[in-house]
Amino acid sequence: MLETKLKSELEKMRLLELQLFVIEFGRASQLGRSISKNKRKPKSGFREALVKTCLSLIKEMDDNALSNVKIRREIKKLSMKYDVSYGQAQKVVNVCLKQYMFLTQKYEFAKELDCPLDSTTMSGYKIFHNKMCSVDESDYKQYQNLFDQSHNPRILKDEIYDTQRICNYTARKK
Repeated sequence: MLETKLKSELEKMRLLELQLFVIEFGRASQLGRSISKNKRKPKSGFREALVKTCLSLIKEMDDNALSNVKIRREIKKLSMKYDVSYGQAQKVVNVCLKQYMFLTQKYEFAKELDCPLDSTTMSGYKIFHNKMCSVDESDYKQYQNLFDQSHNPRILKDEIYDTQRICNYTARKK
């Protein structure tokens, strides 16, 4: 059994690592480029709120209390408070939760998670708003409903994007 002091230090470090986990997804999504044009709210405020939101939702998963309603409510708060599209706000949140679920094998949350929207997952659907910066809450729900029909659970729709990213990184053919 770990001594109390060591456990406390490891928990403190875990929190730092989870913050870096969120930050790396934020960087990889290149979200900063699309929100940098927003003059009303500073980008740093959005970034800080994004990290806090993701950590809060991860804790909900750890506490076995996460629900799709909570996830979507937090995405909507980010979108409204920082004047970013629902599409922009959802990307990092959904990717973090997906990755965390798989890394921790908390598969009981698979049906609660939404598929992260991006150009790959959105292609081929006849929804008017098909760019992240224009996707609103209604468009988002439409995409998730379509994913529900083709993939059960809808989070599995992201396999196409994940496979594509791995192939691009390793220069391996699909």
